[in-house]
Amino acid sequence: MKDENTVYIGSKPPMAYVMALITAFNRSGADSVVLKARGRAISRAVDVAEIARGRYLNDLKAEKIEIGSEQMPTEDGRTRGVSTIAITLRKGGEAAVKAEAPPEPVEEPKSVEETKEEPKPEPPTEVKAAPKIDVGLSDIKGVGKTTVEKLTEAGYKSPKSIARAKPSTLSGKTGLSEKVATKIIDAAKELLNS
Repeated sequence: MKDENTVYIGSKPPMAYVMALITAFNRSGADSVVLKARGRAISRAVDVAEIARGRYLNDLKAEKIEIGSEQMPTEDGRTRGVSTIAITLRKGGEAAVKAEAPPEPVEEPKSVEETKEEPKPEPPTEVKAAPKIDVGLSDIKGVGKTTVEKLTEAGYKSPKSIARAKPSTLSGKTGLSEKVATKIIDAAKELLNS
């Protein structure tokens, strides 16, 4: 496959690579294009493939996905392993998948006896609520051991007490920034509402 049919994924926004992918299909008239990425860009390559398939090129199919690793030199002269991915996307993939799908089963007509209504089951008389599970400060998203200690020392014993607090008050009592205090309060509310 020619290099013009390969899109290398880096740190740009995914839409830049989606446009490069569409251009590669249109410019060369190719029926397949390869997305290549390594390290942190791997998830962006998957996003690019899914955006292109979902919004722009509905007949694309991921024909082949290859994973591996490469040795990259570091600043201190050593090498480290970096994960890699190559996603081969082919046009016309969806039509091929639909052609391979098995036919829908045909339901046979029911006899007269089978069409009679069966008695409906009795509705349950009492619905018991699920027991509440106790949650602690460490269950709040983003709150670690050190923050739990600061919150406890400041008099906050439960997520409920934090959810009721004002960011300025929580910040003043714990020494955390108001921004962090706001995030903790929002996380506590989210935990209690889940």
